[in-house]
Amino acid sequence: MSGRVPFGLTSCKPRLCGGDVDAVAPLRMFLFVVLLAFAGCATAPSMVSDRLFFGRAIPGGGEVTEAQWNSFVADVIVPRFPEGFALWRGSGHWKGDDGAAVSEQMCVLETWHRPDPAVNAKLAEIARTYRQRFNQDAVILDRTPIEETVWRR
Repeated sequence: MSGRVPFGLTSCKPRLCGGDVDAVAPLRMFLFVVLLAFAGCATAPSMVSDRLFFGRAIPGGGEVTEAQWNSFVADVIVPRFPEGFALWRGSGHWKGDDGAAVSEQMCVLETWHRPDPAVNAKLAEIARTYRQRFNQDAVILDRTPIEETVWRR
């Protein structure tokens, strides 16, 4: 290669620029301060959507019944989210730890709220209670930042 810098860019090596390495230091400091200032512009989302996925199959046999699920909602979820939430049913399919296909019915709880450690604790309590009460291996939490828009009359 001929020592040329491609695309018409110029090269400023210290020995070619008079050897003044300190001349570049203020520019580097300025760029560092600008980058640091912009790093503070990233903010947490104003709202999040949390979804808890509850499998209905009980390991060892059986399934969480409608009566059991309704009791769990009334006793565990409603007291923690009296301002409201959404529930729906679905079915899941995945590979288990042994590689075998697994399918089961599930229920999903969704809440919308501002990021808050107290809400995180409520969700963890709900998941822990469900796992213990119904001998579950796991409850899945899915969190998504959202922009909330409400259309009212």
